[in-house]
Amino acid sequence: MRSVLSISLPQKIKKEIQERAKKSKKTVSAYFIDIFELEKSLISEKELLEMAIQAEKDYKTGKTKKLESLSDLIKK
Repeated sequence: MRSVLSISLPQKIKKEIQERAKKSKKTVSAYFIDIFELEKSLISEKELLEMAIQAEKDYKTGKTKKLESLSDLIKK
């Protein structure tokens, strides 16, 4: 079931959104749905920081391996 969401935008932004949707060959609704789904798949700054801290801990405790090339990564 669909429902309507009304938002208030400056005219300039509204026009740009409409142009981007048209360029993507999508309706404005489909364009927003795609943007929303993409945003959900992104990691937050907090998650990125936590991952970096964990990676540094892993490096310091010797839980990482030094590879010479990308093909070494694929082989292992």
